[in-house]
Amino acid sequence: MTTLLSELGKKLADRWLTTLVLPGLLFVAAVVVARLLGHRHALDTARLAAELDRVTRGVSAKPAVIALLVVGVLLAATAAGLLTQAVAAGVRRTWTARRPKRLVAWRANRAEAALDRYRPARLTPIGDRFRLADERVDVQFGLSVALAWPRLWLLLGESTAAALTTANARYRAATETTAWGVLYLALGTVWWPAAAAGVVTVVVGYRRARVGGAVLADLVEAVVDVHQRQLAEAVGVELPHGRVTPAEGLRINDILNKRA
Repeated sequence: MTTLLSELGKKLADRWLTTLVLPGLLFVAAVVVARLLGHRHALDTARLAAELDRVTRGVSAKPAVIALLVVGVLLAATAAGLLTQAVAAGVRRTWTARRPKRLVAWRANRAEAALDRYRPARLTPIGDRFRLADERVDVQFGLSVALAWPRLWLLLGESTAAALTTANARYRAATETTAWGVLYLALGTVWWPAAAAGVVTVVVGYRRARVGGAVLADLVEAVVDVHQRQLAEAVGVELPHGRVTPAEGLRINDILNKRA
């Protein structure tokens, strides 16, 4: 047990360092530079060196002040990382949001020939890809992914669960990259180079999220395709056609929803 707790502690420390502190330190450094230079002297490296020399000269001979400064920087970096995770959660909700309709009308008009339920209905293609997975599963099997997924997860083998976990981690990492870009865009109001970095970061994060979201949605559909019969067996629904049809899917949904 001691060994297990030790290894768990190491993993948590590694995650804290790589996902919060390191990118947070970079952002804190950008904030300091923005505060010292501003828009007017945005690229003046000589001024930056002089300002840093002035700031550090007063604390170089005070170990206690240095220690407090290091702790403060680490706390600020961690806070920036936690803020980014909160922003990333908002990014994910925004990408899959339903409203407002005016912002998605132009995308829906491009798919007039498609069935109504398959037409774009989210703010972004990422949201529509996740919604499409739900719709296709409903059409094919009559199953609600939201109801079935926790039970399907219990039926998965280790390799499949690992693939899903990896895909989800990549998608979440992409949203966090986008969130860092949003913070740099905000910092750009004080120091314009941060805005340029923010634009690039948001674009990179969004492109990665489109790919990662598509992979994750494909895997979710594949899990339902492969394990729908196991799910029916697990909840006691017979399959006269050898697979789940919309009729059996509705029965499974009713059971999973506790007939509510």
